[in-house]
This record gives sequence, C-alpha cells and structure tokens, in this order.
Amino acid sequence: MSSIFGQDTVFFRGMNQVGNVIAVTLLWLLGCLPIVTIGTSCIAMYYTMVKAVRHGEGYVSREFFGAYKRNLGNGIWLTIVFLLLAGVLAIDRIYMDQLGTGTANAMSLGYTLLILVAASVFLYIWPVVSRFTMGKWACFRLSLLMVFRHLPYTVLFLAMWILSICIVVLIPVPMTFIIPGGCCYLESFLMEKLLRKYMAKPETEEDLEKWYYK
Repeated sequence: MSSIFGQDTVFFRGMNQVGNVIAVTLLWLLGCLPIVTIGTSCIAMYYTMVKAVRHGEGYVSREFFGAYKRNLGNGIWLTIVFLLLAGVLAIDRIYMDQLGTGTANAMSLGYTLLILVAASVFLYIWPVVSRFTMGKWACFRLSLLMVFRHLPYTVLFLAMWILSICIVVLIPVPMTFIIPGGCCYLESFLMEKLLRKYMAKPETEEDLEKWYYK
C-alpha cells in the first residue's frame, strides 16, 4: 500500500495536482467577486496554473496573490472594456433579431461573429498579459492577432470553454469549484506553445531553465 500512496508515486502527484487545480479555482472565484476584477483574477489564475501548478515553482497562494496585485489595474481596465463591449454587442444583436428583416438578420449574424471574436480575444488576453510586459493596447493587439493567426486553436479554446460553461450551468455543485481551473490547466498546454512563438529566444543556458521556457 505504501508503494501506491507514497509521496513519489504517480497517484500522489496526480492527486496533488488535482488539489492545486481546485485551490487555484477557489482563489479565482474569490478574486472575481467584485466583478470588475474578473480579468485580474483570470490573469492570476493562468500565471499560477503554469508556474506553480504545472512547473512547481513557488506556492499557489503566494503566486496567485502576487500576480493579482501586480495586474490589478490592468485587469480592472480590461474587464470594464470587455463588459462594455459585450453589453453593446449583445444589445445590438437582440435589437436586430427583433426587427426580423433580411438586412437585420444579416447584421445580427455580423454581431454574432463580432461577439465570438471578442470572446476569443478575451480568452487570449489574460495569458498574454500574464506573460508579457507590454502596454494594454499592445496586449490587445497581440491577442487579436493570435485569434486569427491560430484559428484552429481559437476554435478549440472556444469550444472547450463553452462546453465547460454548460457543464457548470447544468451541475453547479461541485463543477463550479473544479471546471474553471481544470479548463485553464488543460488550455495552458496549448497556450504555452503559442506564447513561446512571441517570446524572445533565451540567450543563455540559465534563461533556458526558467519555467516559462520549459
């Protein structure tokens, strides 16, 4: 039995990862409570999931709150922008649906596509902000570029999160405390490959050993 449940076994490491994913999810939910800090919490969740959970660098709570504090202003600003944008697009689409004309239906389809693009940028921008020291607009432009340059990944990310939201709506307990972090964890394996395409190449062996190049 000790060989199965020992600290160096695959089982123990797997359960430890699951516990860390749940811990990050709980911290993310706590960080989202003021609503305008949803973006800040998303930045901190992605940063912590990759650095502390996947690469074992630092402690979950310390990394989360450190990233949360560093990105509080940018996260709030970006969250407000996305909330306003989502509200405007949703209202315009609903209005076009109510008109019911051919032109209105075509415009409704256009608004639907814009909503999907905005949602895609929303998914990319938090990992981008967590990784790069650029201005807000530069992060937004890079995220928008990634949406179209890596379109198959974008479709996969959207499908993953839409499915996750459906699961949480259908089974709020306990999925609310598992799915967001689990989805972020799985997404990070592909997202990290994309982010490294835009990162400066490591100049030394020491740089190569840093967690974000692994």
